[in-house]
Amino acid sequence: GRQKKNQTLNEMHYEESSQSTKWQLSSQYELNSLRERANRRVRDVLSHDANSASAAAADEIGSGDVKDPSKEGGDSQAITIQPKLNCEVYGFANTRGERPKATDMDNDATTSKLMEESDPDYGPTHTSKSRGDHPLLTPADEASLITFYCSKIPLLIGPHATLPRCRRDAKVAATACLLFRRFYLSNSVMMHDPKGMLAAAAFLATKVEDCMILVGYLEMGTKEMNAPVPINDILDAEIKFIEGIDFDLLVFSPYKTVLSYTEDLRTFLKSEKGRGLITFLGQEEGGEERQLAGEDLRPIHDAAMKICDDVIVSDIPLLFSPGEVGFAALVVANEYVSSGGDGASISVDMMGYIRSRFHGTVDAAAIDAVTHRVSKLGGMICELKEGKYGCGNYNVNMDTLKTLNKKLKKCRAWGLSEKKEGKKKKKKRKAEDA
Repeated sequence: GRQKKNQTLNEMHYEESSQSTKWQLSSQYELNSLRERANRRVRDVLSHDANSASAAAADEIGSGDVKDPSKEGGDSQAITIQPKLNCEVYGFANTRGERPKATDMDNDATTSKLMEESDPDYGPTHTSKSRGDHPLLTPADEASLITFYCSKIPLLIGPHATLPRCRRDAKVAATACLLFRRFYLSNSVMMHDPKGMLAAAAFLATKVEDCMILVGYLEMGTKEMNAPVPINDILDAEIKFIEGIDFDLLVFSPYKTVLSYTEDLRTFLKSEKGRGLITFLGQEEGGEERQLAGEDLRPIHDAAMKICDDVIVSDIPLLFSPGEVGFAALVVANEYVSSGGDGASISVDMMGYIRSRFHGTVDAAAIDAVTHRVSKLGGMICELKEGKYGCGNYNVNMDTLKTLNKKLKKCRAWGLSEKKEGKKKKKKRKAEDA
């Protein structure tokens, strides 16, 4: 049964999948709109004074969690109680709203910026008084934190995992990263702990890609990363995580695309049509032409795979198909290795390959559209090393992240009960020691 199911998934065309019809966004503008909506939804909740605040305070005092100063002979002072809040999970389909139409302005610098507090339609900026009147995270703050935590997923699961027992194929890390970013299209780090969701995404990805891992190893992996997440927290987060992504677990990654294109290139470049697309580097003019060897494409393939390592932690998989990403990675890799990197022996006319390979079978206008998108995507991939498009592998400002993390700790809805439990245990230990 499982073998038949896997065969059906493999035969499914990307265009028919939910990743194409539902999750692939039309533009940076649409991505920002979703993030702004998720951020605003939670800001409205956290800025609202709960009617049950006084009842919650009474429950806290009655249970001994909060001391009443009047009973201790001290000056009576107001007690700040943070009302308990049900950390609701927002599904993507139910909160998406109407999709904006793609226009030429969608990726313009003025339209791709996230909403700032100075905007008249911004909404609440602080938590309610019962929650301490703390500043709330802006959409840009959240995007920075999501970028940072997403960049840590390959260190927890995948070929570069810190803990050897957590090392899996690269596609597992790609799946985890994309699922993680999908979750935060409709949810906020102020409502759901990104550390817990990071571990839940890794755990779920191993199931999706059929290479299971013991959840205890992921707990050990988070400890290796100095960001421990207990087993129970991972399992609890997994349930919320699945709900937040609409129980939709189908993911395509660009790694398989790179391999497929490389194998097709190896065959096509040996044909009469393909021979003219190769330039052998270092060959003397007028020298005897040689045949393409199997290993000639390896430097381009390996460089493209490394490029995909940066792409999977960025926003790009939300905006482009894995086929476009994989081919654009090969285009950029070909330009890199042919300019003297990684000891390449050949240079390939990649755009010529696309035009020749599909000439007569695909409409010329469609081929032009593909080459245009791939060229644009190639430029974006080159900018990932500048930390653009949500790639957290470069230009990380740790001081800024520390500031944002402190801001998150004060305004978050999650983790409050655990904090109180920790204080209780500390007090109990002190009493026992005394």
